[in-house]
Amino acid sequence: MARLPNNARLWKERAEIDYIGPFVKAWAAFNAWFREEAGTRRDREGLEFVKTRVNPVRAEIIPLLRPRENRPDGRPRPDSEEALELKLMIAELHRFLENYQIEVVRENDVLERITFTSVAIRPRVQLPQSAVSRSITFTVDRQNGQWLSTVTNRAGHVTATIPQADYDEANLVAHPEFTALSATMQAHLRGLYQDCCPRPLSNLFVGDEPPIVAGEFEFRCTKEELFFGLIEVIYALRNSLLHGELQPDERAFRAYEPAYRVVMRFLNCVR
Repeated sequence: MARLPNNARLWKERAEIDYIGPFVKAWAAFNAWFREEAGTRRDREGLEFVKTRVNPVRAEIIPLLRPRENRPDGRPRPDSEEALELKLMIAELHRFLENYQIEVVRENDVLERITFTSVAIRPRVQLPQSAVSRSITFTVDRQNGQWLSTVTNRAGHVTATIPQADYDEANLVAHPEFTALSATMQAHLRGLYQDCCPRPLSNLFVGDEPPIVAGEFEFRCTKEELFFGLIEVIYALRNSLLHGELQPDERAFRAYEPAYRVVMRFLNCVR
């Protein structure tokens, strides 16, 4: 196998495009658009607007993410050129994110890997949350900076109170007042607690949905969920870069090329 001479290799390295700068500029344009459309200066409110409200990006991108369909003769219905192009961008982005661990700081200075296999696509629920089973009330709330899980009997007496400094399911199930509950009551309280997770994470490759084929990968989520996940992954890459967590490694930089192209595709939806 032929090898490049040293001077040719050096010129080749200098010829490779750094997509960090283009990504930042594309994101700045996208950010300015969704803030204006949503009427807010808060990124999170603007992103939720893009994900869940009527807008040209949602209207144009989600149909391109349709799952695999078969024609009447049983053969797969081919994707449009636009759909195929977008799905290949997503496949490339996923490949780079799996080949190199890029992380971002979340609440309480916790590092979280940026990946489609663990991404927050569901909004957090409003607290308090309650559920009633056989006249027993289970409640999860947050008061004075603490998580508080309680069980109240049919007479209105609180029979279990579990305070926690942070959301921690392992800590909940190990608490003496939790272990003292019956197995059925434990299941009800634990299920409600999980529903109240402040950052519920989903693996977009696991589920019962028809496959969304992107290159060699198959997402097992709805097209809306893939759209939500794509936006969250791109935003996390933006945060990792601008907040200083991104490692100056060529393998990390590679993820920003498909990320840049995805954001530009979003911008092309805005006329």
